[in-house]
Amino acid sequence: MFRVILSSVAVVLAAHIASAADDKIDSALSAGPDSLSRNATVMDWDGKVLRKGSNSWTCLPDRPNNGGKDPFCVDKAWLNLLNAAKDKKKPTYDKLGIAYMLAGDAPVSNISPTGKKEDGDWVEGLKAHLMIIVPDQSLYDNISTDPNNGGPWVMWPNTPYAHIMVPIDSYPN
Repeated sequence: MFRVILSSVAVVLAAHIASAADDKIDSALSAGPDSLSRNATVMDWDGKVLRKGSNSWTCLPDRPNNGGKDPFCVDKAWLNLLNAAKDKKKPTYDKLGIAYMLAGDAPVSNISPTGKKEDGDWVEGLKAHLMIIVPDQSLYDNISTDPNNGGPWVMWPNTPYAHIMVPIDSYPN
């Protein structure tokens, strides 16, 4: 009897784990165009590969408990930047990088990746957008840092994580 109960619990647990992984994969794939994401590697934020891909892109699911949806599909340069930001280190990419966030973004500081709402310059309601990084940050000099300017802007200016935000849907709302 104990084996039957244990087997049943194992089956239920395995189904729950598979369902959670499927949910993360679906979330991650929603970040990029299907032509890109369908062949991308899907990785969780802890670095665990949920699905191996056949192109050079990596898609990541929503980050838990951050107040919104924020899946990413990134190229190698952007993956380098995300890993550096997570580890509070300077990124080492040396090529232009592109990231998609077609499902939108969670509320976030425009000042730094660790900024808080009370620091000011908070961005909320951002819908589909692209993000671009360049190794030579002087190229950001003539781009607005105002997220309410009606077009592209530099987010996290004057940090090693600076990047150009390119709204696809109108922002601000």
